[in-house]
Amino acid sequence: MANAFIPRSDVHNWSEDIGNNYEAHQTSLNRLVKNQRRLSRFIERNAAEINPQIGSTTLYLISVVIRIFDLAGGRLRTVSWEQVNDAAKKVSAAADDLFPVDDNFADRLRKIEWRAQPHILDEAIRALINRPNADGDEDEGQLEPKDAGTIFFMMWVVVEALDVAWKPASNFEGESDYTYVDVDA
Repeated sequence: MANAFIPRSDVHNWSEDIGNNYEAHQTSLNRLVKNQRRLSRFIERNAAEINPQIGSTTLYLISVVIRIFDLAGGRLRTVSWEQVNDAAKKVSAAADDLFPVDDNFADRLRKIEWRAQPHILDEAIRALINRPNADGDEDEGQLEPKDAGTIFFMMWVVVEALDVAWKPASNFEGESDYTYVDVDA
């Protein structure tokens, strides 16, 4: 069974803080990625078909996801290959019902009730597919839908595997029911 959900406001605020204050988080990000080497190998293996710049972007985004779990507190064990493979099978089984990456992609994804940490996935959609620029409009530098989808699915596998390896602190006040929260509203 999945853990309680990290609240959307925390996910968004931490994600923004990491992006805006990268240097302050850099040591932790490097340590966490090093401790989760199987996840970075999974990304490297699956990013081989996309260009190196997108592969490095994916590794950065994965480090942000790991850091979000870290900031939520508790204990984050090293993910096993079995957990990565189980998560990949689970996500792959849902993929056919989600494509194409279009304006309705997020709505289709949100109907999948078994997702672990859906607020992290909402933040991933926001970062990859519906990126706002400084004016609040969609960012002109958005990725091609195919590339955004590839990165998103790798991130989803990572979230599923990390949620299995994560034991929240006893005082963690997560959410048990998912409701979409638009942080840009």
